[in-house]
Amino acid sequence: MSLPQKETETIMITQGAVEFERIPKPKHGSEDWLRLRWRDKNGRCTFGASDAPALMGASPYSTRSDLFFDKSVDPTVEEDKPVFRRGNVLEPALLEEASHLLGVNVFTPSVMYRAGRFTISKDGVDNEERPTVGVEAKTSARYSVHTADDLPFEWRWQGWAQQSVLNVPLFFIVLDRDLRISMVELPRNQEAIDQLWAEAERFGALVDSGARADAEINQFSADQIASLYKATPTAIELPESARAVLANLRDARETRRVAEKQETIAKDELARLLLAHEIGLLDGEQVITWKQHSGKQALDTKRLRADLPEVYENFLKIGDPFRVMRVK
Repeated sequence: MSLPQKETETIMITQGAVEFERIPKPKHGSEDWLRLRWRDKNGRCTFGASDAPALMGASPYSTRSDLFFDKSVDPTVEEDKPVFRRGNVLEPALLEEASHLLGVNVFTPSVMYRAGRFTISKDGVDNEERPTVGVEAKTSARYSVHTADDLPFEWRWQGWAQQSVLNVPLFFIVLDRDLRISMVELPRNQEAIDQLWAEAERFGALVDSGARADAEINQFSADQIASLYKATPTAIELPESARAVLANLRDARETRRVAEKQETIAKDELARLLLAHEIGLLDGEQVITWKQHSGKQALDTKRLRADLPEVYENFLKIGDPFRVMRVK
């Protein structure tokens, strides 16, 4: 697979004589941007700073097995979620405030920075070629931030990944859950940075080898395994422990079937009580609503295929193959 690699420039910065590459940055979040954080020009697995929390087991959103899976398959562009949109909209204002507080012009660079197995994008720097300060803009509905002690470890690992590449002071400018804007400096932790680089090398080499580490596979979901392993018409003798797992699956499916039946019965009974009324009360308190909604719009594919077969074929989209698990 050919990887898009734009012209890069390797420079040496003064703080600690850390060598890094400066790479023209594609559109943030685009496939080209993802691929630069996915593999380097030699095809080695690389990580973005936002991968560091999952790598170190500190992310509340992604596990190490999720990261292993993501690095083992082609990167895909994520949809623009509201939380990402919020951050993108507010980031310029936060960087402007950081410029005011630091007394230097902080701006988003047009390049990415790479050293070792890390390829990072910076929210803000004071100098694109040789940064002397870095700024990370955060909006959070989860955390309240007053001092550096309030920085969650998921942010700290991300910050240490950035410090490991640029080796400059890093500040977090945060709009927190209390709608307070705070700016705090992340204390440099060389021991953490050393651990991060060692784990990036170990984990990255494992991905590069194409091996399926037992420690990671044991946490994979069925969908992730279906994506990694193409089904073959072969059989495998399962261990005796699988007997209990099969029983659990049968029980779970039966429980779901019974629950769905009970739900249908309850809804039918409540409908017969509500009739045309939208709201149901108990002791004067609203306990249920049954409101009318507009019908969903749907394309009549059967009619389209019959009346305009060429148009139907031109716009037909076939999804990825999938596997179905059935218990005999």
